[in-house]
Amino acid sequence: MRSSRIRSARSCRRSTAALGTDGAGRAEATVTVLVVGGGITGLASAWALGRAGISTLLVEGSGRLGGKVRTEEVDGFVIEHGPDSFVGYRPAGLQLCRELGLGDAIIRPEEPRTVFVRARGRFLRFPEGMGLVLPTKLVPFLTSELFSPLEKARMGLDLVLPRDGRTGDLAVGSFLRRRLGRALVDRLAGPLIGGVYGTPIDELSLDAVVPQLRESERRHRSLLLASLSDARARARKARAAGGDALPGAATSPFVALAGGTQQLVDTLIDALRSMPSVEVRTGSAADGLDVSAAGAAVRLAGGERIQAEAVILATPAPITASLLDGVAPDASRHLHSIPHGSTAVVNLAYGHDQVPDDLTGHGFLVAGGEPLAISACTLSSKKWAGRAPIGTLLARAFIGAGRGGARDASDEALAEVAHRDVTETLGIRGRPVLVRISRFPGAMPHYTVGHLDRVAAAEAALAPFAALRIAGGAYRGVGLPDCIAQGRAVAADVAALLSYGTAGARRPRSG
Repeated sequence: MRSSRIRSARSCRRSTAALGTDGAGRAEATVTVLVVGGGITGLASAWALGRAGISTLLVEGSGRLGGKVRTEEVDGFVIEHGPDSFVGYRPAGLQLCRELGLGDAIIRPEEPRTVFVRARGRFLRFPEGMGLVLPTKLVPFLTSELFSPLEKARMGLDLVLPRDGRTGDLAVGSFLRRRLGRALVDRLAGPLIGGVYGTPIDELSLDAVVPQLRESERRHRSLLLASLSDARARARKARAAGGDALPGAATSPFVALAGGTQQLVDTLIDALRSMPSVEVRTGSAADGLDVSAAGAAVRLAGGERIQAEAVILATPAPITASLLDGVAPDASRHLHSIPHGSTAVVNLAYGHDQVPDDLTGHGFLVAGGEPLAISACTLSSKKWAGRAPIGTLLARAFIGAGRGGARDASDEALAEVAHRDVTETLGIRGRPVLVRISRFPGAMPHYTVGHLDRVAAAEAALAPFAALRIAGGAYRGVGLPDCIAQGRAVAADVAALLSYGTAGARRPRSG
C-alpha cells in the first residue's frame, strides 16, 4: 500500500468565548471579535487580532483549515493541491512568514528559470527579462521566436500611439490589443494573466488586475518605454545598493516554502493555539447573521448563537452574500453579482525511466487556439527543490471550465486529458505512477470589467453596519499575499473600531 501523509491544518479548541443561553434556552456565547471562515484570510485576521490581545473566535464550516491551501506528501512527492507559491513583491506573504519564524524556510525557484509557451504546435521560449507581459530587456525580446518580425513591428506601434482616451474600467485584452497587437494578447497576456485569474482576458478588469498598465500609459504614454524605463530605474537603485546592476536581472518574483504551502498554514495555526485570546473551531458552519446596536450575532448550523462586538466575514463571496441577505440585501446583491468559475489541478508523477533526458524548464503556458485541454503545466520537481525523488518528474496541469470542463468532467476524464496533454507535448512515456486531482467548483472569483465598482458598492451598502467587515480573495486580489493583506487590514480596522468606542457608530474605513 502506498504511504500517504496529508499535512492537515489542525483545529484549536481553547475556549475564549463566554458561554450561556439565550432567551429560548439555546446555547449562546459572547466574544469580542468573531471571524467566520478559516482560509488564509480568516487565519490572518485572527493572527493580527490575537497579537493585539483581542478576544477572538474563528469558526470554519469544514473539517479543516487553510481553504485552498493543502499539501500532501506521497512516496517522496510533495503534492500541492492548491497554490504552490506566492509573489514576494507583495509584502504581506513574506512578512507573515517571517513573523512566524519561517524566514529560513523560504525558497526560490531552481536555475535555470526557463518557461515556455506552447504556440503553433511548438515550445517557444519565454523571452529573457520579460516582466508581466512587457520586456525589460530589448535584445532578447527582439530576437525571440515567440513573435514574428511583423508581429514585433505591430508592437512597435505602441511607441507612437496616443494614450487611450476611454474612461472607466476596460478589459485587459482590449487595452493591450490596442497598444501591442493581437499576438501578444493571444500568446502571452491571455495565458499568463487570464490563466492566473481563470478568466478570459477580454473579460478581465484592467483596474482590478493590472492597474499599473494604465498608470504606465498615463506617465509614459508608451507601455514599452515605461517598462524599459522602470527596468533602468531598478538597475540604478540596485547599483546604489551594491547589488545586481543588470536591467531585468532581478531574481524570480515567486517564492515558496521548503515544506510546501501547508507549512505556512500549520505554523500559523500552531501560533494561534499558543495565543490565550484566540480560539479556533472547525466543523462550525455559519447559518445566519443578525446585527444590533450591540454588535452582531452569528448562528451556527448546530444551533449555537455567538454574539460579538464585531464580525469579520472571511468566507467565499457567495457564502458571505447569503449570510448578508437578510441584513444588508444591497450588499448581498452586489456580492452575488461577482461571477465565479471552476478550475482543477491535476498532479502527475512519472518515474525516471519515463522522462526524456533533455527535458528542461519550469513548465509552459498554452497559447490561445492550441488543441490542448490544459491551460498551463508546471514542472514542480524542476522548479522547486525537494518536490520529488531524484530523477523523477512531478507535473501540475491546470484545467479551467472553458478548456477541459473542470466543472462537469469526471475525475477520470480530467486525469486522462491532463496525462495526454502533458505526455504528448513533453515526450513522456507510459502511465503516471501517481495521480492527484484537486477540484475547485465555483470557487474561482472572476474579476470582470467593473469588479472594483461592485466591491465598492457592496462595502458602501455595509457602511451603516459598523460591526461587519468582509475580506477574501473575491475582492481585492486572489493571491496568498493579497488575502493575507486583506485579512490583516480588516483586523486593524476592527481593532481601531473597538478602541474608538462602540460598534454601533461607524468609524471611517481604513481602506
